[in-house]
Amino acid sequence: MKCTPSISYIEDLIGSEIVTAEGKHLGHVVDVQVTGGPIYEVTALIFGEVAWLYRYHVLQPFARAFGLHLKPHTVLWDSVERCEHHRVMLKPGTVWKPLPERVRGHQKAISTMGSQE
Repeated sequence: MKCTPSISYIEDLIGSEIVTAEGKHLGHVVDVQVTGGPIYEVTALIFGEVAWLYRYHVLQPFARAFGLHLKPHTVLWDSVERCEHHRVMLKPGTVWKPLPERVRGHQKAISTMGSQE
């Protein structure tokens, strides 16, 4: 089972701690990547220092203004072992990575604020 019944909404994931199978703290979920509708499926969790800028759609303008190449970190939903008590535990061997350009162009990020790209 991926997540316990206590997590019934995507917004319940926001703010959850992300922990590796080895117990290493990676960060907190800032946003959730999903497929297009009409049936949405979670594909990745977005976290990291610049994830809030990404969530509010200001990361790219900010990065361009300062000549930076910033991307938030993601962990694929398939890498999630379980969720409980506002903690997302990952499967052994999970590797997190920056959000790929192609994913941002073909999927929608839906935040708990209700904004869509």
